[in-house]
Amino acid sequence: MKRNLSFLFLSCLSAFDTSDSFLILSRNSVKLELNHNLATQRGFSLASSRRSNDDDKFSFGQRIESVKTGALGALAGGIASAPFIAFHDISAYGLASWEFDTDMGALQSALFAIVYRYCVRKNDKNEMLNMGVIGAFVVVRTLSRVRVPGYCTAAPLDCGDPFGYFDWDMIQQLLLNGLESVALFGAAAAAMEVAYVRNWISKFPN
Repeated sequence: MKRNLSFLFLSCLSAFDTSDSFLILSRNSVKLELNHNLATQRGFSLASSRRSNDDDKFSFGQRIESVKTGALGALAGGIASAPFIAFHDISAYGLASWEFDTDMGALQSALFAIVYRYCVRKNDKNEMLNMGVIGAFVVVRTLSRVRVPGYCTAAPLDCGDPFGYFDWDMIQQLLLNGLESVALFGAAAAAMEVAYVRNWISKFPN
């Protein structure tokens, strides 16, 4: 509409003034107006596209995908880690402790799976990103489950051989808890990748 009005305006004025300078000036004015209109339309299109993408990321469908992701992570991580937690807990703390630690591990695995989906997004091809997310959760869980024996002295911490800060009992805790954590989060990540391939769960959009 604006383009037609501009040409109509140019035609009317040219009827009164047919000089070359006037025609050149009028044509330049029309070109500038058309370029401005095109730029404005492109800006609106880009803004609309961004709003649509943001709405898709936080839509109800994405919330459903997060619930599915949490359920899959809890199931896969809980089942995979249960034998390793049993080996560590039952002999030292009893059956009740094994049940509690397995339940808490399943909850941690559910949260991990949700974070994993948000971090490893659609069209991401960086395998180091996958390993980095798993490694971060493994390290945090492993270190948080180490218990300092009562015979250690504080300020500075000294627990005896072989390293002073870590004795053999703490090193054993690190190894066992690390094995549990690898099984817990590794199984959840593997289950997520299978779910992506089979289209059970969609990857989070970029």
